[in-house]
Amino acid sequence: MKTLLPVLLLASLSAFGYDSGIAIQTEDGTSILVSVNGKLYNKQPGKVVRVRSTPGLFHLEVKVLNPWNKQWYIVRKNIHVEKGYEFQYKVIFINKLKPEILEVKKYPIYSRYFLNPNLYNRHPVS
Repeated sequence: MKTLLPVLLLASLSAFGYDSGIAIQTEDGTSILVSVNGKLYNKQPGKVVRVRSTPGLFHLEVKVLNPWNKQWYIVRKNIHVEKGYEFQYKVIFINKLKPEILEVKKYPIYSRYFLNPNLYNRHPVS
């Protein structure tokens, strides 16, 4: 019983390490590579990338494949993530050439997206 209490306390404190999240997707289901603060989060190009994080300012960089001319473009944006929410961003193409990142929705952390840990890429917090 004495060892169970510290383990439960440590597990409950680790749950507060991730208080928010970021989800990035493309409008036409094209492939993307996402890096946040210079750290690459998916090594294989995917259509949707979710990242659990702590709140704060992030430098988001998305490398996206243009579906019309089949060229890769890099889009950068500084985003501010608040505690208790998952922010959903979408990469859209303006005039079928230049991609842009737009914020679509903001979900509270008790939504089904945030509670499913298989949707997120996990990396140790340094």
